[in-house]
Amino acid sequence: MKVPFFLFLVLIFHSPQSKAQETDLSVTAITPKLLKNANSIVRFKDTKIAIKHQKNMLIETRSAITVLNKFADKASELVINYDKNTRIKNLKVIVYDARGNKLLTVNKSKFNDYSAADGMSLFNDGRLKYYRYVPTSYPYTFYYEVEIESENTAFIPHWQPINAYNQSVQQNNFSIQYPSDLTLQTLENQFDAFDVVKNNTETEISYQLKNNSAVRHEEMNLGLHKTTPTVRFGLNKFHLEGYDGSANSWKDFGQWMNNNLIRSRSDLPEATVQKIQQLVNGVEDPIERAKIVYEYVQKKTRYISVQVGIGGWMPMLASEVDRLGYGDCKALTNYTKALMDAADVESYYTAVYANNKRDIEKELISVQGNHVILNIPQPDKDIWLECTSQSVPFGYLGSFTDDRRVLVLKPEGGELKNTKTYADHENKQVTSATINIDQHGGLNGVVNILSKGIQYEDHYFLEKATERDIASYYKDRYWPYINNLTLENYEFNNDRDSILFKENLTIKAPNYASFSGARMLFNLNTFNRVSNIPKRYTNRKQAFEITHGYYDIDTYTIRYPATFEIEGIPSNVSIENQFGSYRMNIEKLPNHQLKFTRELILRAGQFNAEVYDTYRNFRRTIVKHDKAKIALLKSTP
Repeated sequence: MKVPFFLFLVLIFHSPQSKAQETDLSVTAITPKLLKNANSIVRFKDTKIAIKHQKNMLIETRSAITVLNKFADKASELVINYDKNTRIKNLKVIVYDARGNKLLTVNKSKFNDYSAADGMSLFNDGRLKYYRYVPTSYPYTFYYEVEIESENTAFIPHWQPINAYNQSVQQNNFSIQYPSDLTLQTLENQFDAFDVVKNNTETEISYQLKNNSAVRHEEMNLGLHKTTPTVRFGLNKFHLEGYDGSANSWKDFGQWMNNNLIRSRSDLPEATVQKIQQLVNGVEDPIERAKIVYEYVQKKTRYISVQVGIGGWMPMLASEVDRLGYGDCKALTNYTKALMDAADVESYYTAVYANNKRDIEKELISVQGNHVILNIPQPDKDIWLECTSQSVPFGYLGSFTDDRRVLVLKPEGGELKNTKTYADHENKQVTSATINIDQHGGLNGVVNILSKGIQYEDHYFLEKATERDIASYYKDRYWPYINNLTLENYEFNNDRDSILFKENLTIKAPNYASFSGARMLFNLNTFNRVSNIPKRYTNRKQAFEITHGYYDIDTYTIRYPATFEIEGIPSNVSIENQFGSYRMNIEKLPNHQLKFTRELILRAGQFNAEVYDTYRNFRRTIVKHDKAKIALLKSTP
């Protein structure tokens, strides 16, 4: 007989005792398999979601995690967000010692309560409950139980049973029950290599993973969300921020978001509209008008927050941003779009996953993204604007939001597009230098560096840095291997139209060269050495990724003292493989001069674990040759 829905809720939310009391939480109960490579172990995690109707969702989570050492102390932090649409019904923490004996109990009233806005996002009324256990010994077990009720059914928690490296999973259960008049969309990934048990009925779906050994952390990994089981969910009918919505197609969903969350927020004072129209008066090219508007926004506003929150999908009124001069990513993007409308420039509010590269999942029609940017469509290529920065050039995204699928919100509906991809050769850095080495081994030189593409973002901030920070940047971060470096002079040229950054520097470094008897030795690659060798793994398990490739060209003319002669020159080098290429050449010139040239191309891509050693050897070889020294012998009188 089918259990009535209301009785199901009673059973799951009013269990007479917690699972922690029923489970042996002593460390001796853990099987040896689960201890291998583990800093922590999920003893159990039970998540039960009950969707009663379109605007009501109950979520219950009970979990116990055994923390074996200090590297997993993050597991004993608990953060629960809530707002006017989300109510915490129950919240409790119990800590157990290694034998499974109770050490302490923390009820809801003992949690710290903070504004979720960090004191900056003035328009977010969200709050959070926070607790962190500070251990006195290891191992210990951190148990918590949370029950929340929410009107926002647009955000159904996803299932990711392996959500930390070096964490084993003894048991993880997840279930969702929903009424028959709603359709639950699911997007399942990475099930093949894992023993996931799935059960599905007309109104309930459940997943289970048991006895899964820890996934060891390895450098340059693709991320757990790409390599371990995940399930994401969405409803065909949902509720968000006081509005009922539907998700039957991206077109319909985008139209709903535009009509309900954005369109009503774009009104501007008439004086501002007239000011913008005066600024663009007589400018025929819409892109030139867009540049004028973008510069206006950058000068007038500042950024106060970083992400789209559950309680904040509706942007602040454009008129309020105009009055106050600040806003979060939603507010500033919406404001910029309103100004573009006033300037008769077509533009669209766009949802994106920022920072770590991730696509909007096209197979799952739902509210997605953690950031917003602005799209200006063009026949040949789209222009994308980051509206939260006061310094980034027009049309430059950088690594923050490049090369990913996004959702563009138009009045006629949503459209999936891809942001700009910066090809390896576009991410270019050209360094040229004239270097003088004196008879005492001192160096003085003039260095010119040009950066573009993704490498532009590593340099352009220098334009507005203080003199002290500039000196520290070159001495401590960029050329830490040059002892006693002094920056004599510097000049920067930030070409925002071409998105090029130029550095013209004059430097000196006493005692750059070293001596061994009558010999002088110094490194030929003075200004662009690769120093990092990827970590060695005896048996690498995971695929790896080079997220952004780049292209470096270095050319130095080196003058050495007339009282010395060249004793030995390193051999020229030429290497090419699937990861890129490396070439180094040294040419002897008249008048005690050398010409050093170097080219390095690193190719972006995802690669199988089997070729990791080949990649590591490639990097190690580059490091070796970048450290190459030349030997000079003092001339005999």
